[in-house]
Amino acid sequence: MWMNGGTVVSGELHTIFAMDGTLECPHGVGDDLERHGIVLRVHCDRAELHEWAAKRPQPELILLDAQSREGGGLEDCRRLKANPLTRDIPIIIMVSPEGEESRIEGLAGGAVDCVSNLVSAAELVARIKRHIELGAVHARLQRRNEQLDTALASMGQGVCLFDEAGRLLLSNDRYAEVYGLDPSVIHPGQSLEDILNLRQRVGAVPATSTSEYLAWAEATNKGDTPRDWIKELKSGQIIRGYHQRTSDGGWVSTHEDITQAWQAEKALAKAHVQAERAEQEARAAHARLLAAFEVVPEGLVLFDEEDRFVLWNQRYEQLYAESGDMLVKGMRFEDRLRAGLERGQYPEAVGREEEWLAERLAHHAKPTSKHEQRLPGNHWIRIEERQISEGGSVGIRVDITDLKMQEASFRLLFEGNPMPMWVYDHETLRFLHVNQAAIDHYGYRLEQFLTMRLSDIEAQETNPPEAVVFDLEDTASSRSSRHLKGDGTAIEVTVYSTCLNYKGKAASLMAVVDVTEAKRAEKALLQHRDTLEEMVRSRTVELARQTEELERMLEQEKQINELQRQFVSMASHEFRTPLAVIDGAAQRLIRRKEAATPEFLCEKADQIRSSVSRMLELMESILAAGRLDHGRITIVHKPCSIAEIIGICSARQESIRRSHRFLLDLDRLPPTIFGDHPALDQVFSNLFSNAVKYAPDAPNVHVTGWQDGTSVCITVRDEGIGIDTDDLPKMFQRYFRARSSTGIAGTGIGLNLVKQIIELHGGTIEVASSRGNGTTFTLRLPIGAEILDELRVAGAR
Repeated sequence: MWMNGGTVVSGELHTIFAMDGTLECPHGVGDDLERHGIVLRVHCDRAELHEWAAKRPQPELILLDAQSREGGGLEDCRRLKANPLTRDIPIIIMVSPEGEESRIEGLAGGAVDCVSNLVSAAELVARIKRHIELGAVHARLQRRNEQLDTALASMGQGVCLFDEAGRLLLSNDRYAEVYGLDPSVIHPGQSLEDILNLRQRVGAVPATSTSEYLAWAEATNKGDTPRDWIKELKSGQIIRGYHQRTSDGGWVSTHEDITQAWQAEKALAKAHVQAERAEQEARAAHARLLAAFEVVPEGLVLFDEEDRFVLWNQRYEQLYAESGDMLVKGMRFEDRLRAGLERGQYPEAVGREEEWLAERLAHHAKPTSKHEQRLPGNHWIRIEERQISEGGSVGIRVDITDLKMQEASFRLLFEGNPMPMWVYDHETLRFLHVNQAAIDHYGYRLEQFLTMRLSDIEAQETNPPEAVVFDLEDTASSRSSRHLKGDGTAIEVTVYSTCLNYKGKAASLMAVVDVTEAKRAEKALLQHRDTLEEMVRSRTVELARQTEELERMLEQEKQINELQRQFVSMASHEFRTPLAVIDGAAQRLIRRKEAATPEFLCEKADQIRSSVSRMLELMESILAAGRLDHGRITIVHKPCSIAEIIGICSARQESIRRSHRFLLDLDRLPPTIFGDHPALDQVFSNLFSNAVKYAPDAPNVHVTGWQDGTSVCITVRDEGIGIDTDDLPKMFQRYFRARSSTGIAGTGIGLNLVKQIIELHGGTIEVASSRGNGTTFTLRLPIGAEILDELRVAGAR
């Protein structure tokens, strides 16, 4: 027992404090307490009592006397309960039997018991022991509550506990945070409906009404079996919960935000479906690849990273027929070459097999390579090989036997041509090759020619050497020049040149016509003409008139010759343009044959069709103009539908130029007129083609027709670039092209042909336009068959 500061050392003892004088009445209390393992420490000083009570280990109970001499027992009780460090220590107040007021004050001040100072020692000890036990239970309960609070706070899930009346008993902060709420707005005593109203404000509720949700919660709580559930909220969150009913009729549930996991699971499922679809597509693509291997006309072969055969098509075997039966999957490329050498498959290797094999393997080892190979029977193939990023390589074998034969034929034509011809380098202007006719005509030896430049044979009076270089974009051209022969003689020549690729170099093929004698004859002719003119002037007036007429006819013929020369040049250029487009599209199809898409093929096919259509239009215009000039066109008037002719021509033009549409207003036309159906088809084909060609950015072409008395009128109006006003009077002249058409393909024949056909029908055509405001052509044709006789036989003139 502790008395007046005495010390008892025992780890099993309970410690209580008391003020000196508190236990004066119940004698023997200290001994009884000691027998029950309780140590009593008595303090004589009140300050000391409060100081020691706040230290650890704290006393498990404090005894105070409300009737002490100092009269401070009740005050000490209130003070101890006011101190956070001592407020949980149980306090017993000793009062007099008549001290009811003191008893009430003590209990109000926080004492756990008020005992009479006349109580027996045994009763007091029993009370002390009981309150110590109750204090220990309270302490354990408090520790467990603290542990529960710590556990709830550390959980990743929201937890809530409701009683049987549906009131919240406890919840952790995570419960509020799962639904996007501030934890401070949720507290015990709230109903589930109160919490739902808070969640409603932030959209953290399912897409159901509050009453439906409460009914669901009530139904869930009726079952004794725990339940898992998943709810999707209006906010897009996915919440998983676990609900279990408590023994008192309430429930406890956990709430977890599984939005990301849910989305990830859905994404995984979607990815799985996509992976299966991709696998199916890959299998289909593989099947298509195998089919494509067999469809393409070239030989195809695929090697792995160890240079072994993986895949090849039948055409590949056919090209190497001599050793085709030996080819097996997994065979090394070098072994295949050696097998071919044994069977004489490579004529170029005869007598130098190992050297040839090393050269072939060196080509094969390059990242990309291209070369030609001769096979038995004078067959030739072009070999293209490329290494792929995954390892291995792919090869293409193209049969170029026909190309080689054509090349040989062209070479024979070049060498045996009686016209001097040569090939020169665009960059250096040096001669690359000359034919025997050039050697014979110019008097230079072949070795001399191949050391000279093109400028070396140009006479000094001509332009500088750079002027002789032809435009690479202009694939064919001609010009006049003066050349020097080997003996120094100057000759007049007409040079015809076309661009080509010669052994990988940009070059031109040039053909030369010596016009020296023709120039001399022309000069002599001019001198003779002057003599004749002098003789004519000395004759009669009639002869003078005839001379003037002859000069006029000569001038007209010169103009016609000039127009024809311009036309030939223009027509040549017009034909070259679509041919260049067709050739370019074909080359791109060849280059991209392995990776060509349907859209790409459709685009190139449209370009080729458009170019072919342009060539057909040019040919038809030229042929029709020639037939008119030579009187071989006869207009045969028969009943025909002008509306049908316009409809056919517009539909044909729309199929060729899909960028434009024709807006037809033909209801006011008569059902038939008398005219030549093919000739009228050519008229509207020309007009519609021009409407599309000169309105590239305006897709609408308006065609309107009506009857005006005994005639029909048709207007064709586009919204294109228009025509300068001063060019309008010349629009129907042959070979004339307006200034606004610069850069747009055309020959200047079409409108002249249209005008002649319309006039042969006894009709008229007019044009109205201005620069930038579109163009309108107005045709007027007679309906009936009463045509002037001279028009009916116009074709005979």
